[in-house]
Amino acid sequence: MLQVQGVCCENVIGYVPVPVGVAGPLHLDGEKLFIPLATTEGCLVASTNRGCSALLEGGVSSQVVADGMTRGPVVQFPSAAKASQAMKWLQQEENLEKMKTVFNMSSRFARLQTIQVRIAGRLLFLRFVASTGDAMGMNMLSKVSQT
Repeated sequence: MLQVQGVCCENVIGYVPVPVGVAGPLHLDGEKLFIPLATTEGCLVASTNRGCSALLEGGVSSQVVADGMTRGPVVQFPSAAKASQAMKWLQQEENLEKMKTVFNMSSRFARLQTIQVRIAGRLLFLRFVASTGDAMGMNMLSKVSQT
């Protein structure tokens, strides 16, 4: 029986090797980079490689315009009036600061940037937007947004 040690996966039943190809070079922000692609999709590496070749002359410039991971829980209230009260509470700056304090204490890396709030009847839709350091942060934000 195959043992998979040190995995970050629940209910492991095995291991599947995936072919890895390389495309490039991609001229990105003044650097020539080779891009590894793990895929079983036929022609993906070749297609990506053609795209890299087409962009090689002038290159590609990138800019980060926003950086944040989001989670969007929904809270159901007994009435639309109660949901409206909660929405108004969350929209007050001093209460957002309280939420940031609690949120930020729940993780070493996640830092709450904002909460977007929308209401639909008794349902309050929250969109937590947070920075997550160097991590992608999906699990981190899921855990913190449930707190």
